[in-house]
Amino acid sequence: MKTFLFVVMSVIVSVNAYANSNWVFVTTSQDGAVFFIDSNSMQKSGNSITFWKMINYVQRDKYGDLSAKIQSTINCKSREDIMRYSLYYDDINNTGKLTSSGDVKDSWKPIAPDSVNWAQFQFVCK
Repeated sequence: MKTFLFVVMSVIVSVNAYANSNWVFVTTSQDGAVFFIDSNSMQKSGNSITFWKMINYVQRDKYGDLSAKIQSTINCKSREDIMRYSLYYDDINNTGKLTSSGDVKDSWKPIAPDSVNWAQFQFVCK
C-alpha cells in the first residue's frame, strides 16, 4: 500500500512539475540529441544556478530510453557543472514509461568551450 501511494504521489508531482515547466531549446549535440532547459526551474544560490534540463535522443540509448530529465548545477564564476539527479523515459519529451531515476554520483567538472554544457552555461548564467 505504501508503494502504491508513493507511485500515485510521484505521478501527481511529475504531472504538476511538467505543467509548470517552461522548456526552452538550448542546443543540439553533434549526434543530434536536442537539449532544453526549464527556465522556471532555475534557482540561484551564490555563484551557482540549479536547473532541470531535458534531453531528447535521436535513437534509443543502450537501455531503450529516448529522453532524460536531469537536475544540474552550474557555477557561473568557476565555469564548472555537476549533475545531481536523473530520470529516464522510454519516449521523447520525458513521456512514456519512467525507466529509471536516482541520485547521480558526480563531481564538479570544468565546462569546455563550444560544448553542449557551454551552451547551457551561457543560457543559465547570462
